Amino acid sequence: MTPLQFFIFTALPVTGMCYALLGALKLPLVDRLKIDEAKVGGLLSAFGIMFGPTILAAGFLSDSMGRQNVWIGGAALVTVSLISLSRATRFGGAWLSVAMLSAGLAAMVNVVNPVMMMAFENPVTAINTGDFLFGLGAFCTPAIVALLVRRTGYSRAVALLAAASSFALLLGFFINIDAPPSAAAATDTTAIDAGFSGLIADPTMWFCALTLMLWAPLESSTAAWTTSFINEQRPESEDEDRGKRIAAWTLSGFWMCFMGSRLGMALYHNFFSHGSDSIASTHLLHIVLALLAIVAMLGLVRSRKRSVTIFIILAMGLISGPFVPGVIAILLSHVSPEVSGRAVGVAFAGASIGWTLVPLIIGKIAAKTGSLQRGFLVAVVTAILLLALVIAHNIYA
Repeated sequence: MTPLQFFIFTALPVTGMCYALLGALKLPLVDRLKIDEAKVGGLLSAFGIMFGPTILAAGFLSDSMGRQNVWIGGAALVTVSLISLSRATRFGGAWLSVAMLSAGLAAMVNVVNPVMMMAFENPVTAINTGDFLFGLGAFCTPAIVALLVRRTGYSRAVALLAAASSFALLLGFFINIDAPPSAAAATDTTAIDAGFSGLIADPTMWFCALTLMLWAPLESSTAAWTTSFINEQRPESEDEDRGKRIAAWTLSGFWMCFMGSRLGMALYHNFFSHGSDSIASTHLLHIVLALLAIVAMLGLVRSRKRSVTIFIILAMGLISGPFVPGVIAILLSHVSPEVSGRAVGVAFAGASIGWTLVPLIIGKIAAKTGSLQRGFLVAVVTAILLLALVIAHNIYA
């Protein structure tokens, strides 16, 4: 195992933990802060508001100042944000902590995506392997958080997670992630060489950014409101603590399916598909996944039984897993390594727009109507727009 592969295998679970943390802490935060679904949507929007500008800025900084410095800064910010969140007792303090968490995670995500491409030969294998490890961290987080909160209380639980995040900070000091990229980092002969001006004029860049803008809120909203969906459909005769445990394990199940589908995709492309074939098949996969996402969102809107809702959420985990890795593999196989940080920044800046607007609208509709399922009609419309976009991208490609 190379040092870069060791970095991927140890750092990615920490970033996954950060991504899943808000969903895992949702019920304890609601109880602690006494907030409604509209303010939950506000916390999700805080995550999106900071993620976009930060990941874009991190792209410029990592391309010009080095990935190592950006990683260290991002990991330090994540650690500070979790310490702050462990002490938050009001919505404003929690909002600021979530915004800091998002900014730190954004810097880490910007750095780690090009590093994945350096660590493995096949681009789709590289991103899916890294994102499987990301999903592993996300999968473990809800169960670990539920256990820690039950055993130690909210504040100590989040403080322990801050201690775990400091491990990623230490990695940044000991492993060189600024190594020159391998030749496999750009498999497409049309790779952009004209720098940032060429990057922002390239249609593939914008297809990828818009795709993430529509996909990201589907994935994040499903994860963030999983516990609410399951808790709302708890039978009246069931013990409340048991209901919360089932909700937490459903969220863990979502992330297990999420990481499992990424691992399966990584293995498939590693053994059976190579180079341009991997990219071509990924375009077609996105169309299928967008269709399935429409079905899943409609299912969440219509479901009245907890068992059915659990099945839909787990299915959405399987659908979600390979989508973002495919988009990033398409993008980073298309651009030159010299602008990879900025390319990731622009793409995830698009994602942040979706993260900001869609959960906010879902939360406000849910609070106004008293029905989270009505709020998720917004997700249905988003999924339909996504399908149209990925079909257009496939035609263009």
